[in-house]
Amino acid sequence: MKKMMKSMLLLGLSAIALAGCGSSSSSSSGNSTTAAAAADTTAATAETAAASASFDTDWPTGTVSVILPYKAGGDTDTYCRALFKGVGDILNQTFVVTNEEGGSGIVAAMDVMNKPNDGYTLLFNHTGASLVQEATGTVDFSYTNDFTNVCTVAIDQTYALIALSADGQYSNYAHGWTSLEDMLAEAKENPKTVRYSTVYGSTTQYVGQMLEKQAGVEFDNIDVGTSSGDRMAALMGGQVDIVAINYMNVADYIETGDLICLGIMSEERVNGIDFPTFAEQGYDQVVTAKKYEVKFPKGTDEAIVQKLADACKQVVESEDFAALLATYYAEPYWRDAATMNEEDPAEVEDLKAGLAE
Repeated sequence: MKKMMKSMLLLGLSAIALAGCGSSSSSSSGNSTTAAAAADTTAATAETAAASASFDTDWPTGTVSVILPYKAGGDTDTYCRALFKGVGDILNQTFVVTNEEGGSGIVAAMDVMNKPNDGYTLLFNHTGASLVQEATGTVDFSYTNDFTNVCTVAIDQTYALIALSADGQYSNYAHGWTSLEDMLAEAKENPKTVRYSTVYGSTTQYVGQMLEKQAGVEFDNIDVGTSSGDRMAALMGGQVDIVAINYMNVADYIETGDLICLGIMSEERVNGIDFPTFAEQGYDQVVTAKKYEVKFPKGTDEAIVQKLADACKQVVESEDFAALLATYYAEPYWRDAATMNEEDPAEVEDLKAGLAE
């Protein structure tokens, strides 16, 4: 990295020299416009070279701890471990992923917030929990202001509403629904009897409330646990009737006929998933996406942030990372810190507005 930055600086200095020669030649010919343009180019090149040089840092010189707010084996865990295996190879250092459950990610987030901002502890989480928690006031801190954003690396738009199939091995608890409209008809006829698995302060709460509002129904909202495993066990055991969950967690059960998919909560059809979206079925407010983000404690040195972001971007743009995500119906999705700093607060405000309607 140091060699690359020194090379960039040398290139910048060479450009300055060449621009200076061009400016002199233009002046002798009386072309003041060309001279001014050359001067502007010189200044811009020097600024770029200086910025590149400012990111020069020997970080990391030791093991970096990556705090993950969920159990091992889920989508967030899978993407995190793949990302930081690649980052570790690029930076020639070990990144140790630690699963730290509790409070839909809140426990892990607060842990990272209280760590030194020296670059050796970071948070990998997703907006499906963090931004909803901020919008609903579930947390007394801000995911958008109380951390130093690094980058966004992936997006999952496959949230699906799932119910038991009357023809599957869990049919004893099935209602016999074959479509979204079947389920909503029962929910309208019998308010607060269709049991919906919700995790308060998460995407499941948001999309559940959006569906209730737009369809004019009321569910019996039941929190059976935050992990996908807990929620799937509750569905198959008859504790709840419908679950909103990432498609990767239920694809096999749908293929075997044990579960049915009532709709996908994406703006458009997802490649590889042959089920209609809620928007297609007339419920255009029931849309969500999980964006997977990397954050440091607030105040982490910009040189460290940029160096990590550069390494993450290399992984995100690799064929191996894209292939891994594709197996889970997700996609690489790159956003730098500046973009996150603009878009995440705006999304929080959109969520607040949607919940207030």
